[in-house]
Amino acid sequence: MRSTLLHRRLSHKLSRRLSATSRAAAARRSRGPLATGALALGVVVTATAALGAPALAAQEAPALPGKAAAEASATRTVTLVTGDQVTVTTTAAGQPRVLAVRPASHAAGSGAFLSFQDASGDRYVIPAVAQPYVGRQLDLSLFDVTALAKAAPPTDRVPVTVSFAKGAKPSTPAGLTLTSTSGSTAHGVSARGYATASSGRKLARLLKQRIATDVRAGHRPGSTPLFAGVASVGRSGATTNTPAESGATAKYRLNILQITAEDRSGAGVNGQVLVTDTDNAAMMTAVLPMDDGIEKVAVPSGHYSLAAPVVDFDASGNVTAQSLVTLTDLDVTGATTADLDARTATAQVAAVTPRPATADYVAATWGRTDAADGSIDAAPTASAVSTDATPVYVNPQPAATTGKVAYFTQWSGHGTDTTDPYRYDLTGHLSDQVAADQRITVTGKQLATVRERYVRDPAASPDGIITSGELGSGLPAAFSAAVTQTMPARVTDYLSSNNGGIWVQQSFPGTSLAFNSGNRTFAAGRTYTQDWARGPIGLGLGQYTSGPFGGSDCAACLADGKLLVFLTATDSEPDHNGDISVYDEQPHAFHAQLYRDGTLLDDRPGNTAVYVDGQTASGARYRMVADQDFSGDTTLSQSTTAHTELTFGLPTASDTDSLLPAPFTCEGQSPTTPCQVLPLLTARFHLAADDENTSHRTAQSMGLTIGHVTVGGAGSRAAITSAAVQVSFDGGQTWQNTVLHGSKGHYRARWTNPDSARGTSPAIRVTAADADGNALTETVTHAYTVAATTS
Repeated sequence: MRSTLLHRRLSHKLSRRLSATSRAAAARRSRGPLATGALALGVVVTATAALGAPALAAQEAPALPGKAAAEASATRTVTLVTGDQVTVTTTAAGQPRVLAVRPASHAAGSGAFLSFQDASGDRYVIPAVAQPYVGRQLDLSLFDVTALAKAAPPTDRVPVTVSFAKGAKPSTPAGLTLTSTSGSTAHGVSARGYATASSGRKLARLLKQRIATDVRAGHRPGSTPLFAGVASVGRSGATTNTPAESGATAKYRLNILQITAEDRSGAGVNGQVLVTDTDNAAMMTAVLPMDDGIEKVAVPSGHYSLAAPVVDFDASGNVTAQSLVTLTDLDVTGATTADLDARTATAQVAAVTPRPATADYVAATWGRTDAADGSIDAAPTASAVSTDATPVYVNPQPAATTGKVAYFTQWSGHGTDTTDPYRYDLTGHLSDQVAADQRITVTGKQLATVRERYVRDPAASPDGIITSGELGSGLPAAFSAAVTQTMPARVTDYLSSNNGGIWVQQSFPGTSLAFNSGNRTFAAGRTYTQDWARGPIGLGLGQYTSGPFGGSDCAACLADGKLLVFLTATDSEPDHNGDISVYDEQPHAFHAQLYRDGTLLDDRPGNTAVYVDGQTASGARYRMVADQDFSGDTTLSQSTTAHTELTFGLPTASDTDSLLPAPFTCEGQSPTTPCQVLPLLTARFHLAADDENTSHRTAQSMGLTIGHVTVGGAGSRAAITSAAVQVSFDGGQTWQNTVLHGSKGHYRARWTNPDSARGTSPAIRVTAADADGNALTETVTHAYTVAATTS
C-alpha cells in the first residue's frame, strides 16, 4: 500500500502526544509479595508496560514538516502475528478507528476479537484465541495496530523479537521465521524474525490446540506453555517505559486493588482488564493482565472503572461466547477488591429487524470519560467484537457518578432471501449506561435504504469484504462492521440513523484494491444508490461533502505557502477513494512530481502525493504529474495503469469560494492564515458495462463528469469550458476521438467497439479545462474489457 498521508497537523498532534505522557499509568504489577511502587512527579511507569507495550508516543521522534511529511497513509492494512489482518484509519479527532478485520480463518470462533484503546490513543486488536497468552508469552505490542500502521514500508510481515529463557536452546516457534540471533544459551538468547499472514495461521492453529488441551484437561485456557523455552515474543522496535528516576519518592498514597475475573463457567480467566481513574484519567489508565483470574495493582485513592472482555472456549478450542464485563464506578480508599464475573453478563446484543436476518457481525463498545475531561474522542475504550455468529453478552450497569460512560452496540446481519439479497447495518443509541435489554429494535420507517452495487475486476477473487460504521457525535472510536461478500453483487443495505446517520463504508473487491466512501449522511425513510469499484479506475480527487474518508485533512490545499496534494485511485462515485491492500503481496508502483513554471519542485517515487513550502507567487503555473501502476498485479486485469496531469494556479486571497470551512484542516493553517482548496480538476467515468466492468456492446457509451475538488463545499467555481474523450484499441499507440455531447462538466461520449477489440481491454484518455486555465489529462490503460461476443 502506498503512503498517502501528508503531515497531519504536526503541532496539534505533538501537543496531544506530549499530553499523552502524563496519561501513563501510575502502577506497578506484582507477582508474589506486592511491591508498593512509587508514583512521583516526573516518573512515568506505564501499566501497559507490564505487558511489554510500546513506549508512549511522546518518546517517539515526531515527523518533521516538509518533504518527510508524506510518509504514512491515513488508511492502512496491517497483519497480526496470528495472520489476521486489520484495516486502520484515523478519525477527524486524530483517533484510530478499525475499519475492517479479516480473520485468518473461517473456522468456528475465529472471527472473535477484543479491543482496547488506551489513554495514549493506541488501539489494540487481539484475536480471542490469542487472549489467554497475551501478557504471558505473547507481548501486547504484537497487537498494537496503531503502531503497526505507522511502520514503514508497509508489508504483510510482522517484525518480531523472541526472547528465550536462560538455558533454553533456541528453536523456531511455530508461525515465525527467525533471521538472526544474539546472546548465549547460558544468559538467554534473543532472536529477530517475522511472521506473515500465511505463517501466522500456523500460530493461530497452535493457539487453538493449546487452548483445547487446557479445556479438556480442566485447566484455564492459556495454562499450557505456548512455546517451550520461550520467555516472550514481542514486536521488534517496541520499547517499554521505565521510571524516569530510580528510588523516586511517592507523591500519592497507594492502595492495593485486587481484581478478579471469571468466565461463564465460573473459572478464573487469563486475559486483560482496562483500569481507568475516573477522577483524572491522566493519573491512571492501563491495560493490565489477568493471570489465573487475578490482578493486583497499586493505585492512588479515588474513583475508578473497570472493563474486561472475557472469552469462553469449548473443548475444541473454539470461541463459544464473549462477555464485555464492566464496572462503572469503583471507590478505592484502601485495600479494595472488585470482581468481573462473566456470569453477570446476561444481556445478549441482538436485533429485531423488519425482515428476517441472520447476524454476521456483533460488537459492544464501552468508553469511559473522567471528571476532568469529558471528551470521548480519546477516552479509553474496550470492545468485544464478533465477525461471525459468536454471541456477545454484557452486564447491566448504571450511569456513572464520576465522569461519563459512552456505550453503544453494533449489529449487522444478512437476509435469508437469496433471490433478493439484503442486509442490515444497525447501531444502538449511544447511552450513558448499559441497559438490561440489549436488543436493537427498528422499523422500516427508521431505516435508510441504500442500493449497493459491488463491482469486481474479472481477475480478482470473488471473496470480498464490505464494511459499515456509524460516526455519530460522541461515539467512541471503535470498529466498523466488516463482513464477507461474494462479488460482484447487488445488495440492499438498510442503515439505522440512531446516532445521526453519518456512515463510512468500504468495499474490498478481492485482495488488492479497496474503496472507501466519504462520510455520508443517510436519512431514515430515504433511498440511495452507491456503486463500488465501477470503472474505469482513475487517479485523482473528488468532492467530499461531509469529509474525506479517514479524517478532516484537506487532500489538495494551500496555507501559509505550504502546498500539498495527494491523489488516490478513483471509481465512479465522487467521494470514493481507493487504497492498496497488503492482503496479498502484489507489486504496485507509484510516482508523483510537481513543477512550477517548468521547474521541478518535488519528486516522490513510490507516492502519489506532493508537498512543497514557500508557494506564494499568485501568477505561477503548476503542473502535477502522477502515475499508478498495477500492471504487475495478477489479481487485477483492468485499469492497470493511470497517468494524471493537473495544471493549475494558486487561488487568490480574495477567492472566498476556496476557503476551507471548519472542521477541516490543512498544513500551515492558523487563526490568521486561512486554508484554501486548490483549483484542481476532477474526472468521474460512468461506463456502460456490467458488474465486471465488461462491455457487451458494439455501440459503446460513457458518462463523464468534470468538476473541481471540493471539501465541505469549498473549491473553485470556475466554469468547465472544454472536455474530450479518446479511446485506443492498440495499447495507446494510436487514439480515436469519440463523439462527445454535453456541456458545463456533464457529458456523454460515444464510440464503437470494433470486432477486432473483442476480448481485449481498450485504453481511455480524457482531457478537460476550465475558464481559469486549470486543466486535466487522465489516461487509463486496460480501462474496461470488451466481451468476446458483443451486440
